[in-house]
Amino acid sequence: MFFLEVLFAFFITASFAILFNVRGKLIVYSGIGGAISWFFYLLFTEKGYSYSTCYLLATAATAFYSEIMAKKLKTTVPTLLIAALIPMAPGGGVYYTMLYLVENRYQESMLKGMETSIIAGSMALGIILISTCFGIFHHRTK
Repeated sequence: MFFLEVLFAFFITASFAILFNVRGKLIVYSGIGGAISWFFYLLFTEKGYSYSTCYLLATAATAFYSEIMAKKLKTTVPTLLIAALIPMAPGGGVYYTMLYLVENRYQESMLKGMETSIIAGSMALGIILISTCFGIFHHRTK
């Protein structure tokens, strides 16, 4: 099951990479990034970490991969990173937040909205941490 989920994450990410006009071999590298993101998410979830920690660490691993591969492939980091984060995007949380709001279930809407915001914030923090570290390292090596 673990392997199948990672494999499907690869194909889903590659499909979104095509949708985002990523071309050539970068589609495969974006797919690998999506597989990495989902693999680490599943790994940390299985270890019993909280959702916010799982998202933070999985996003950091994906951002690290994207930074390395962007340098190696001479492309921009967002070309690989944006599509690679698709498997972890908290779209379901946004949907349920709005559904509960429309159904006048305000307390559930607020709870789901806070959970979704924490997930999105964790993902943003993971990207910021890795890109800052790479920026500092790149600046020091010049």
